[in-house]
Amino acid sequence: MPDPLSERPRRVWLMGLANVTYGYLYAVPLVTVPQQLAARGVPEPEIANITALVLAVSLATFALAPVLDTSMSRRRWSVALGLLATILALAVLLLPTSSALLAPGLAVMALATSLYNAAIGGWLGAALPKSCDETVGTWFGIGNALGFSLGAMCQFWLLTHLPMPLGALAVVGVGVMTLPILLALPRPSADRKAMRETFGTLARDVTHLARRGPVLRIAGLLAMPCAAFTLTNAFGGLGGDFHASASVVGAANGMGQMVASLLGALTIRLVMARVPAPLLYLLVGSVGAGFTLLLLPLPHTAPVYVLAVLGECVAQTCAQVVQNAIIFRSIAPDDPLASSQFGLLQSALIVPYAYMQALDGYGYRLAGGVAGSLLMDAGVSLAACALMVVPVLRWLRNGRLEPDQATPQPLGCEPRPA
Repeated sequence: MPDPLSERPRRVWLMGLANVTYGYLYAVPLVTVPQQLAARGVPEPEIANITALVLAVSLATFALAPVLDTSMSRRRWSVALGLLATILALAVLLLPTSSALLAPGLAVMALATSLYNAAIGGWLGAALPKSCDETVGTWFGIGNALGFSLGAMCQFWLLTHLPMPLGALAVVGVGVMTLPILLALPRPSADRKAMRETFGTLARDVTHLARRGPVLRIAGLLAMPCAAFTLTNAFGGLGGDFHASASVVGAANGMGQMVASLLGALTIRLVMARVPAPLLYLLVGSVGAGFTLLLLPLPHTAPVYVLAVLGECVAQTCAQVVQNAIIFRSIAPDDPLASSQFGLLQSALIVPYAYMQALDGYGYRLAGGVAGSLLMDAGVSLAACALMVVPVLRWLRNGRLEPDQATPQPLGCEPRPA
């Protein structure tokens, strides 16, 4: 089997789009089910609490991600977890929205989806040359955004226009169609530990990972609420606050987000070539929070709703692209703990998504409307960015965010014609 690092990588952009499945499936708990609950008259704070629970359970990704570095290749883990997450999504969508199993079912499905993300993230992070980090990070973010937008655009429509169980089957059918992208990824190393040899050293390996200085610093940065922009996860249930029809909500969170995400990701990629990614991350958080504050005096109308959705989507996509670049850059070539590290850092960035979702809901309840959510989201983000700017500048100056074992690879990573 050829070493993927010894060959010029091709179609890196397509490899990043393997994350479409992740984004598409996450639209189920973050957009589609909230739309179903809102249509049933469930209050927004209750919807926000369910979403916060889903994101909180996803934090278990770090505890389980080390298994992805054991027993079988990350390719097999990716395929297995992609299929498992899709089956769990089907099970959740077949439940009535009043079921007591809905929230825990969504949480388990999201956890499986996050583990799929960790599997392909560790796979790409260890298999590709380090010169590909920005490229694969950009398209990894685009894949997430495109999948999420596709889910927001079609899932609720399919569920409401097709009888059960055909609607749920159609939703998961679209998700399965994106899994063949995994065939474009380079083959992972065949040197895998057997399961019986693994668990004796697993705790030691994870402890070693947790002691890596750059990993801990990056995890601390991502765990801060600098650029979560969790309002994008709440907008599916906020259409009524802006007097926006279901068609406007679907279009804004679907095709609108898809186009905005693509443009935002490609634009921030150009900026990343000139500004260090950690510093750019704080800049995106600050500018995005400023945009959120500008929404406060605007009337609650359908056009303002569309503006808010698209603006927050652009900000979140830019932040996620920069996050991906930071995470991929932190993984050393052919690192045996690549998925563990990816899972740790992905869990770290989910932390603010979990508590900011709850804080946004609390702000909504405290102020009696969406203005409270806007003010809470922007205020906390600005405070976090201000708190982190000095440490980030110091870490960059001292090179304390560079991977311990990474060595730059001279190979190019731009896609070539097939």
